[in-house]
Amino acid sequence: MKYRSDIDGLRALAVLPVVLFHAHVPGLSGGFVGVDIFFVISGYLICSLIVAELARGDFSIVRFYERRCRRILPALFAMFIVATLIAAVVLLPPDMAGFCRSLVASTFFVSNIYFWRSSSYFDGASEFKPLLHTWSLGVEEQFYIFVPLILFAISRWSKSRYTPWLLSLSAASFALSVWGLTHAPTANFYVLPTRFWELAVGALVAVALAGPVLPRVARELIGAAGLAAIVYAITMLSDESPFPGWSALYPCLGAAAIIVVGGRGGSAVSSLLGSRPLVLVGKISYSLYLWHWPLLALAKYQAIRALTPIELAAVVLASFVAAIVSWRWVEMPFRQNTGFFDSRRMFASSGVAMALATLVAVAGLVSDGFGFRYPHFTQQSISGTERYNERTCFLDEDQNFQAWRGDACYLGRGRGPTVLLWGDSFAAHYAPGIADESKNLSVDFLQYTASACPPIFDYYTATRPHCRDFNDNLPKILAQYKVTSVVMVGRWESLFKRGVSPEQVAATVKRLDEMGIKVYVIGQSPVFNNDVQTIFAQTGHVASTAEASAPLSFNRDINGKLAAVLPPGTFIDPLSSLCQPKGCDYRRDGQYVVGDMGHFSSFGSKLAVASYFPFVAGRP
Repeated sequence: MKYRSDIDGLRALAVLPVVLFHAHVPGLSGGFVGVDIFFVISGYLICSLIVAELARGDFSIVRFYERRCRRILPALFAMFIVATLIAAVVLLPPDMAGFCRSLVASTFFVSNIYFWRSSSYFDGASEFKPLLHTWSLGVEEQFYIFVPLILFAISRWSKSRYTPWLLSLSAASFALSVWGLTHAPTANFYVLPTRFWELAVGALVAVALAGPVLPRVARELIGAAGLAAIVYAITMLSDESPFPGWSALYPCLGAAAIIVVGGRGGSAVSSLLGSRPLVLVGKISYSLYLWHWPLLALAKYQAIRALTPIELAAVVLASFVAAIVSWRWVEMPFRQNTGFFDSRRMFASSGVAMALATLVAVAGLVSDGFGFRYPHFTQQSISGTERYNERTCFLDEDQNFQAWRGDACYLGRGRGPTVLLWGDSFAAHYAPGIADESKNLSVDFLQYTASACPPIFDYYTATRPHCRDFNDNLPKILAQYKVTSVVMVGRWESLFKRGVSPEQVAATVKRLDEMGIKVYVIGQSPVFNNDVQTIFAQTGHVASTAEASAPLSFNRDINGKLAAVLPPGTFIDPLSSLCQPKGCDYRRDGQYVVGDMGHFSSFGSKLAVASYFPFVAGRP
């Protein structure tokens, strides 16, 4: 296959936004779509090779997988070795055990399924999972299992009519991806059936690219449109955008347009992508993708606090150095079937590497994350989340408002007017404390909460597609249960980072006020940079330590900004009760106030409710 420098440049356009997005560089809120560009490139290159070999009659499935082993495994296992060694020094036993589970999944290219079952890609805790990025390799390798068989079957039994079959499969996959936006958003992000169409877009370009040179004007327009679509996706999409689905069309069709133009005569965009700096980045793009994420994740974990811009820049620079070394001395020597690593030894060494990685991971799991490294570390079971009334009064991502159980959601009854607790998990974490303080309540508290669904009218998030309907149903709940007051609680610090403004919260308060509802807004409660038990151990505390505090993961000024736009007497600031100027308590009287990074334990919930919650012990 003829080398095309513009495709290496397109690889650079894919990897750089991913790296910078993960380093929290402003203005690149959709940088994660670089993975989708990679999918299109992979589909194009792989299917070009397979179709050409099928046409010549010399396609070999063994040779195909040998090439995949040479391209993917050496650099991957080099990263595994270094990441495992660093993780063994940095990660505490529970997190090391999680790393070992992900290492097994990554070794066998099913990490996309593993991470789908364990967390969302955009969860805060995901930032500390060093192998999270291997989910995309899982999707690609699973694609490589099926695509040679599909193309071989088409060539044999459909007279090489690839286009209609690939179009049909792509359409089915795309339809499933659109369906998944509202029915299974987390699975939709991770699994092959909803991502197949992105790789198939590249495959369609491969089978339909041949043809005469396009007119100059057409090439320039198509190339510019393709680049504009990619830039739009990188700068305008975010983790709140419905994805993949319709939004993924921008990076995928943009990449396809650029590949088509480059193969039909080229354009100014082709020349730009073929420039030496972008080509050099493109050549190391695979290694750069492999190295940047574990280095960032482990650095963030070790730091306890948020990394400064200079620290992030240093980690990104280290990633480039590691990528260059990996490309030059790991990737390149294995590319050709020459020297010691012929076909037989390549397969054998790959099998041995996979076996060793599995052995290390199993050893880590059996030893509880190599727990002997921290003989004094004990992980405490912290109660709290099991008292959120999950799936009845605190709905999950797959539940719509009709799953809410109504009368079963009272946290205390028979004491007066009905007050509604409305919000996300940061509202639900007050439920244990309200229930425990029921004897001191002057009202009946009714819980109406849903995961990752902040209490804002007209709010939509792709990660929780049922959220808008849940919130839109609120007026009916207010009328049905004769609610006189509403307590609104959300994870405001995360919401405001995603572009929602305090004024939108104020607009919701105004609408409720117009309905005759008295409103209280509870501000952001403490959120830390990592699980508090990890922070506790990292900072040298022992089990007998009764009090502990740490810096917040956000600027506490957000509570002041929220209070400034709300009517007087509406806002309640949790930080004034739980924090000091230099940090906030996550442990008091020998008990954890917080159970993870920010959700209250049962102890913390009761402490918070008793300290500042309205309608408790005579408070209005």
